[in-house]
Amino acid sequence: MKISQINFYYNKSPRFCGNQCLPTANWIALRDALSKSERYRLNENTILKTGYLPTFNKPHFEYSDYKALSPKEKLIIRILNKKGSNLECYYTHRKDLSIEKDAERILEFASKTKEYFDNKYKNGYKLVGIGNSPAPIVETMQLLGADAITLPFSRQLIEQCDSREFPYEHWVPEDSYDGHTEKCSAKDWEEYFKFYGLDKDFSKNTGKALIFTDYISEGWTQIYFESILKGLGFDKNYEFIETSSLLPRNIGLQLDYSLSHCLDSSDFKVFAKMGSPKYYYKEVDILKHPEYIPSLPETIKSKLFRCALYGLISKK
Repeated sequence: MKISQINFYYNKSPRFCGNQCLPTANWIALRDALSKSERYRLNENTILKTGYLPTFNKPHFEYSDYKALSPKEKLIIRILNKKGSNLECYYTHRKDLSIEKDAERILEFASKTKEYFDNKYKNGYKLVGIGNSPAPIVETMQLLGADAITLPFSRQLIEQCDSREFPYEHWVPEDSYDGHTEKCSAKDWEEYFKFYGLDKDFSKNTGKALIFTDYISEGWTQIYFESILKGLGFDKNYEFIETSSLLPRNIGLQLDYSLSHCLDSSDFKVFAKMGSPKYYYKEVDILKHPEYIPSLPETIKSKLFRCALYGLISKK
């Protein structure tokens, strides 16, 4: 598929060509809105209030929405996705901090990982990203055709009681401000996993390898998560691979950034389609209502990221 090119140039502020020119006042308003939207401080309300990205008003953004973007929306998105291209981050080793460049980086890593997994697991596999850290990589692999999903899990869901034994206590919201904690049953956890198509017999029933991945910092999320898997009878019918280790070091991939540092500093996880459960677990009982988080509107950064991805993939 081919994406039509939009010609534009800069003369203090961007302008459309020919019949697509906007009134000067509108461009001033747009320029001011964009100038206030720095790479790491994208003001979503300000951008939406301009009215120039009506497609982004939808709660979710898919490829069909990308194809339906107007020429004006495409230009605005291109401007936003290039913001930060002249910035650099010494911690993550990146010299271009734009969404467009990060999309290129994630797509390259996801493509290589999918190619490696396709060759390694001849009978197929299911890759499950735990939480937001690996989500952009896992979701990009899904776009490329891999059986890959994100499980919106966070160890903040679990009350870190002294026993630290499955099935754990978890926070339950109430009408009052504080709420309370209660013991979550194994059945609750089974239903939570089943909502995302996972159970202890997954590999046995499908013949596919079951692989979980997450960025490991202190390692507590992995400890709690694998304790839950054990409690549900998954035994060792799965693999757990740290996100930075999805690809063996001998794979020919020349990275101009540190993946671990990008995950550690959350530079990549901001592109995840779903919000982290730790931001919502005091509002809704996430374990009893796993459908809640996927129903929430996506962020503008997530939509901009996938705009960049769709454009890159369509050129292949």
